[in-house]
Amino acid sequence: MDLTQSIPSLVIANCVVVLAAVVQTSTGMGFGMIAAPMLALVSFEYVPGPMLFINLFLSLLMLGDGRAHVVRAEVKVLLPMILAGTMLGAAILLLVPADTLGILFSVLVLVTVAITIFARALALTPRNLGICGAAAGLMGTTTGIPGAPLVVLYQHEPLSKTRPTMAVVFTFSYVVSLIALAVAGMFSVGLALLGLLLLPGLAVGFWIGKRVRGYLSARIGRILMLSIASAGAVLLLMRSI
Repeated sequence: MDLTQSIPSLVIANCVVVLAAVVQTSTGMGFGMIAAPMLALVSFEYVPGPMLFINLFLSLLMLGDGRAHVVRAEVKVLLPMILAGTMLGAAILLLVPADTLGILFSVLVLVTVAITIFARALALTPRNLGICGAAAGLMGTTTGIPGAPLVVLYQHEPLSKTRPTMAVVFTFSYVVSLIALAVAGMFSVGLALLGLLLLPGLAVGFWIGKRVRGYLSARIGRILMLSIASAGAVLLLMRSI
């Protein structure tokens, strides 16, 4: 992307990041679901690498904001399965022709939305944690949205627990996904710098999100997340076709 000719695109991308960061900071989830399809509409260069890179900063901020409430027993089960799913996701990206990535991306986002809407909440058993962890790794690497399988597990859990626990899980997921994308030749220093240009939007969204936690409920955040993700994915699919 020629940054000297894309200031409007950067402004729009930062506005998308503000909204996504507000929802994520308030409810513990939603950044990738909102940002991925909308950023892809602005420019496909933003996803998944730069978006994952910038979301890493948000996860670190949220982790520092409530690390005392992290549920370590659940994290220990999730992390190795996320790593396994990440490796599978990187392999899929290597096998998919470049000219069909837009279609694959939008379809996977719509699948993510469907999982979030229709899948029933699962018990937090080691087996379910492992399955959802692997799915999160796969979807995080291919779309930048690791959260949907985890929403199925954590949608009825207290936000005081969900926010910091997911911050640990997402931080790990983003790091291993970025490493996998770099190995696959789909993330570079240039794309990392592009991600850094989204920091203003992230900072503003985090600041607003902390102040609306008492007003933006998980239900409202969920409606916003699913509505924006669905609309963005449909538009992207139409454009890609």
